[in-house]
Amino acid sequence: MIRVYKSPNIPASLTSTSSYDGEDVKLQLLEDQHGKCYICERCRDTDFEIEHYKSQNKHPELIQDWSNLFMGCRYCNGKKSNYYDDILNPRNCNIEEEIEQRIDFSSKKAIFNSHVNDKEHVNIAELLNKVYNGSKSVRSIKEERFFEKAISIINKFLDLVYLYLKSPSTETENAIKEELSIEKELLGFKYWIIHKNPTLNAKFANDMVWNRKNQDKTIRVSR
Repeated sequence: MIRVYKSPNIPASLTSTSSYDGEDVKLQLLEDQHGKCYICERCRDTDFEIEHYKSQNKHPELIQDWSNLFMGCRYCNGKKSNYYDDILNPRNCNIEEEIEQRIDFSSKKAIFNSHVNDKEHVNIAELLNKVYNGSKSVRSIKEERFFEKAISIINKFLDLVYLYLKSPSTETENAIKEELSIEKELLGFKYWIIHKNPTLNAKFANDMVWNRKNQDKTIRVSR
């Protein structure tokens, strides 16, 4: 999970209708989030829903508030539901820096650590843990397949990283940069792999700022 850019342009249907999920809302969110669920960072071409940062049940006054709307997948929306209204705001928080996100291959679990012990940090780590590790001691079939997909993506990225560290080349460097582009999945995990290695961090730090403030669209145009 990483910081999410959000367009300042409010979709017209939010002010002209009583709906929060108009086609213009969906299109803007898909563009802003590059087609990815804001929680799990998987690309969702059709399996997406409009997700409320502050839930509809607890905050009906924010149902049509543009700042409260994000694009999420059905899987994550179900995990979050009405239980996690108090989490870090993905619009104005560098979640990828404040929550450590890594895969523990030996235990076959995703690890989410926060060095800040307030409610928002604790809750977002708990939510991500349920998304990636399931709600019980044994994952359901859907949860297991979700995790296997995540493992596959991270393993491919690690293969590139190991290859680069063993024998640096322009080809491998460019391949890593491509995997760090904002359109790619599971950037929160990838960023922490880079940050943990001084050599990689020195080389690729500038390729991990796509989501900061309003830089996203500017960078996409200039690259």
